[in-house]
Amino acid sequence: MEQSNLYKQTLYSYYPSAELVQPLPLPLPPPPKKPSLVYGNKPEQIEQMVAHELQLLKTHYANEEQRYVDQMILENPITVERRPPPVRVEAEPADPSTTTSTSTTTSNSSRDVQRQRAESCRKSRYNNKIKKAKLRFRHKFASNKLLESTELLNCMRNVIAQAESQLLARGFNPAALERMRQNFGVDPSG
Repeated sequence: MEQSNLYKQTLYSYYPSAELVQPLPLPLPPPPKKPSLVYGNKPEQIEQMVAHELQLLKTHYANEEQRYVDQMILENPITVERRPPPVRVEAEPADPSTTTSTSTTTSNSSRDVQRQRAESCRKSRYNNKIKKAKLRFRHKFASNKLLESTELLNCMRNVIAQAESQLLARGFNPAALERMRQNFGVDPSG
């Protein structure tokens, strides 16, 4: 009896074993109910079930992405350097006796406005850096997910190719194999 090597593929070892799994810091939500129990098996409800499952997947992905971004921001804190204050040369009035109290209140209010403007510019720079960092981490998360999906897809293609070759080696009809490919939408070229 010929033994298959399918169990050695990375697809079957994709998820870590129980010894390698570390406890999660956040409690996990309860597992969702089986869609067939919620919607039944009526053909009219299939679209509703698919839409609901897609919404659950989108929510799960968004939560996972947000956790990743938050974790990366904690690990890589954002620093905003302070700009040095501009050097000002103030012209002295020609006659100090002409300086009135209105000019001092005007200069105080202009300093307050300038401080507020400087503070809002600092906040804006800080918020812009946070937005850029979040966008960078979201992109990194999506890229990693895409790489994982690509690796899983390549692994599945290898498993399918190996299964097809074993079927052909055991005398399976090639025409039936081609029909199966067409029925299940499997492209033989990959």
